[in-house]
Amino acid sequence: MSSQRRSHIHIANQEVPDAREDTLKVPGITIHGQNRLLSITLQFVILFAFWLLLSGRYQAKYIIIGVISAALVTFLTNDLFYFALQRGEELGMKSGQVFRQIWRFLLYIPWLLLQIILANVQVAYLVLHPKMPIEPALFLFRTRMRKGMAQVTLANSITLTPGTITVSLEDGNYIIHTLKPPLASGLVDGTMQSKVARVYLEEKEPRPEVRWVYSLKELKE
Repeated sequence: MSSQRRSHIHIANQEVPDAREDTLKVPGITIHGQNRLLSITLQFVILFAFWLLLSGRYQAKYIIIGVISAALVTFLTNDLFYFALQRGEELGMKSGQVFRQIWRFLLYIPWLLLQIILANVQVAYLVLHPKMPIEPALFLFRTRMRKGMAQVTLANSITLTPGTITVSLEDGNYIIHTLKPPLASGLVDGTMQSKVARVYLEEKEPRPEVRWVYSLKELKE
């Protein structure tokens, strides 16, 4: 009896494993999964917004077609979009920074469209004026933006705006052609540079030092 009692006491004193540890643990949503879900959602919203903007039709059937189209394109191409986000993280950029850049770029587009409209009006006036008061000129300036994408975005924005064309971009040095100096006022005072810098989380651009030239001979000097 004493030996049986001791064995029972020994067993009673042993630690009994928690039954909850034997149950199947269901993992929560990982950071990877959260980022993937966020990238899918963001891509779908951007595509659907562009659909509504370009179609200009807001009847139910067009909205349904837009939802289906945006969802299909997102399904087929999200791997590329997500890879770009992952690549950004490998380069030291957090997903939050990438999404912030995308959001700021979307806000930049309406501002750029407004500049294009205003420049169209100015160029139309110059062309339709009987004396056609144009003063073609080249000017040079340097940007402090370090990211290649930011520099290219600025170059393309300049070219998209009527009256100005990016002739050359090399290591942050720009050569711009304009029909008339006032058409380039947004570049001379650094407004467009600062807008692009903000999109790509760069430091605010100061007013650049601009050098005007009116002939190829002056450009080579």
